[in-house]
Amino acid sequence: MTSSRRAKVLSWLLGLDLIGESVLIEGYEVDVEGVKKWIRENEVKRVLVQAPPGLRGVRRKLIDEISGELDMVFVHGGGCWGGCDLAVAHAKAVGADAIIHLGHARFLEKSPIPTFYLECRKTDPAPILAALEKSAKILQGHHKIGVGVTIQWQDSLSPVRKKLEEYGVEALTGPPIPPLRYESQVLGCGYEPLLRLSEEVECYLIVGSKFHGLGLALQTEKTVYSLDPELQRLDDLSAEVEKLLRSRYGYIEMFRRADEVGVVVSVKPGQYRMGAAVKLRETLRKAGKRAEILIMDDVEVNLLRDSGFEGFVNMACPRLSIEDQQALDKPLLLPMEALIAVGAAEWGEVIRTPRYFLMEV
Repeated sequence: MTSSRRAKVLSWLLGLDLIGESVLIEGYEVDVEGVKKWIRENEVKRVLVQAPPGLRGVRRKLIDEISGELDMVFVHGGGCWGGCDLAVAHAKAVGADAIIHLGHARFLEKSPIPTFYLECRKTDPAPILAALEKSAKILQGHHKIGVGVTIQWQDSLSPVRKKLEEYGVEALTGPPIPPLRYESQVLGCGYEPLLRLSEEVECYLIVGSKFHGLGLALQTEKTVYSLDPELQRLDDLSAEVEKLLRSRYGYIEMFRRADEVGVVVSVKPGQYRMGAAVKLRETLRKAGKRAEILIMDDVEVNLLRDSGFEGFVNMACPRLSIEDQQALDKPLLLPMEALIAVGAAEWGEVIRTPRYFLMEV
């Protein structure tokens, strides 16, 4: 039996659909053969598999497919919220030769341990096109829209552009800018290709989720729409971002009253910013704060709460300050917010600009 025939039989037994060299698992195109080839070429024997919550079914079937190539497979039980979030320390602790990281495009140019980024893209644009149909009246009110997509919907960028053209809307996209690797790709913290279109577009459309749209809305005064293909809804995020910014200013005021503060540094290689943290600590000390550097891996609310500090500056993932703040009764500021708190930056000059998410200050 040939290797291709063997792969087809195995995929049929596992309930998978073949797409060329890839397989379709729960609607995601998964390059299983590419993973196997990479395992062989790198002589990997022990691997740690990382997957976000939405891809745990894909993870399960992937492990079924690749286990025969390996001596040991470990499943990572921590966070997997972005391409920056590599479980390097955990992999090294268990003696893994490599990491297979699901659901995100490559983030680091060079990883501390061999890493295969398995993107897991959606192959069917129908949910997006259906959601656009429902939202046509809103979008037809604009002439030029900057369009961004998450990695899962990257292959649907062209159908989105064509659908908008049918409505008389010109869809503008931006070239990849590292660490972003694809045309108009967006991350929860990375929007540079779209921000560079600011003078050319009237508004933005982010295909993926409200989470991804909100990250852009915090960095521009243009209207941002989020299109969620799974929920079949389009949201104008203007009111939500204004409410969020009022809340953020309240946390800045809390930080001003704090005496002992922690500057949070994550050891994750894609989030490690020790140089910037040391510089910011000195700025806070000059402003009269008792500031120390707090080293963490996963930045978890319960650990922050029990650390003894009255407030924090987040030097890890900027979205932690947005998504996790409500679960914490102490301020968890972005670096620029901390500078605003001590008078080193102005609120009005930072919010709704790309400076707001700057981590290297």
